[in-house]
Amino acid sequence: MATALLRRVASAVGPLLQLGGRPLSALAPAPPRAGPAARAPPGLVAALLAARPVLGLQPALGFKTKGVLKKRCKGCYLVKRRGRWFVYCKTNPKHKQRQM
Repeated sequence: MATALLRRVASAVGPLLQLGGRPLSALAPAPPRAGPAARAPPGLVAALLAARPVLGLQPALGFKTKGVLKKRCKGCYLVKRRGRWFVYCKTNPKHKQRQM
């Protein structure tokens, strides 16, 4: 009985392994190409960038460390915390500064 079951499973799986005469390795994804051909077309990049939601604020990762702090626009304000001066900006977060 086990032999008959094994034959039925093998006969059912056999055509799936061939997939029209092509081996399964033909269906594997190709390795990434290097060089200029691997780059996305410029139209695709522009479309992806245009599809991003536009945020009101720009992301700011960290503070600029400076010896002399300056307000760079009307939205910048000074705060003293932990014995250091910090500049924060409501309109442009890139203006964040920290005193050395």
